[in-house]
Amino acid sequence: MNIVRSTGGRNNSDNYKVENETASPSHPISRPTCSITDLMKKTNFSKEEIRHLYRTFKQDSPSGQVSKERFVSIFTTLFPTGECYRYSVFLFKNIDRSNTNIIRFEDLITTYSLLIHGSIEDRLGWIFDLYDINKDGIITRMELFQLIASIFQLILPVGKLNYTPIINTIEQRTDELIHAWDIHENGFICKEDFIQYCLQNETIMRSMNKLKSGICL
Repeated sequence: MNIVRSTGGRNNSDNYKVENETASPSHPISRPTCSITDLMKKTNFSKEEIRHLYRTFKQDSPSGQVSKERFVSIFTTLFPTGECYRYSVFLFKNIDRSNTNIIRFEDLITTYSLLIHGSIEDRLGWIFDLYDINKDGIITRMELFQLIASIFQLILPVGKLNYTPIINTIEQRTDELIHAWDIHENGFICKEDFIQYCLQNETIMRSMNKLKSGICL
């Protein structure tokens, strides 16, 4: 069983090392670059919560980092009958804010902190960024269509998105959201308009509260 173990060096209580964690030239280990104390200040998680999250992270990713391919593989287990690649890549990019093509422990715990401890505006902003696929600060109709289609792919059996009625449903849903979120009729959606709309929508607010309460450490 992996448990946190203190080692020599600086303050032992700030150490991330886990039992049986051994690095070698062929199997290097990437550890967090900031201390547990620094992460406590940054994320509002307790020392015990950070250590628990780190142990869980290392169980899935012994190297201390997650590649895009590994992330897709892990995500696929959640939706075995659907097609997960597109959505999982969009999600990966929204966690990998440094655009390094890897997710480190700091990236993951920062995302958790925002979704659990962040304000409603922070959490809505994170969702906006998920839809903003190329991260240019706006959501275009094409980006919205691609994200919605990727969600349909999670749910439907592989291959069914070729059916015309389903494509039409995705197009219709895209048009509905563009109409609702593009408050100033710019032809695209900006973050301020998106957040303003969501804050005034009771259904979305209930969903946001369920999302927050549904995230378990």
